[in-house]
Amino acid sequence: MKLICAGLSKTGTKSITKALRTLGYTVYDYREHRDFHINEWLDLYCEGKLPNFTSMYKNIDAVIGLPASFWYEEIFEAFPNSKVLLSVRDGGEEEWVKSWAKQNEQLENPGFLTKIAIRWLSRAAHRKEWLFLDVIFTAAYGSLDSKSTVLFKKKYREHNARVKAVIPQEQLLIYSVKQGWKPLCEFLGFDVPEQEFPCENVGCSHGHQIIGSQFQEFKVNFLIVLSVLVFLVALLYFVYLNQTV
Repeated sequence: MKLICAGLSKTGTKSITKALRTLGYTVYDYREHRDFHINEWLDLYCEGKLPNFTSMYKNIDAVIGLPASFWYEEIFEAFPNSKVLLSVRDGGEEEWVKSWAKQNEQLENPGFLTKIAIRWLSRAAHRKEWLFLDVIFTAAYGSLDSKSTVLFKKKYREHNARVKAVIPQEQLLIYSVKQGWKPLCEFLGFDVPEQEFPCENVGCSHGHQIIGSQFQEFKVNFLIVLSVLVFLVALLYFVYLNQTV
């Protein structure tokens, strides 16, 4: 492990992920944490079993995004020689909370009842993913309600202060993606690439992707269930008519 990215969501983590991959790093972002280690993470959140981070990440250069950014301290204990990147939002906590609340609101749409239907008419793996999202967001931000902005700001402030307090200064970079390649490359020991610094997840597109994939599966499964119900009703009606003749 070369780099632990401790910045919370909406601090340019998708752009940083692409930048690190451009530099040749093998990176675990949210998707990899979910796809490869969702059971270990759920055991941690729901059963209190701390994963073996040394084994989980033995061939990984960098971790970024939730849930790793929330558990940066425990991962740093497993890899004490790694560097730590704390990404922050330009404009401070006010700008950050606007962006985070906007993305969180997307996960509340298209409404409570529809969201419940999406969850329970999706396959088991997707229901597990919803549980995963719930527990990692609740732990990091204290609430799943997009209106909990005061709480969100408090969590953001406390998280960043804790990172600065526990990580040795010589191993820590406090960084905004607006700074581009130069401070990141100097920190990691790379020459600055010729290409422009990445700009990802514009307009909270990641939240749209999560909801979109789940909603498509919901529509397919809903049509299947509806077709089965129509068939059963028709069959029962046919039996009833035969019995009354």
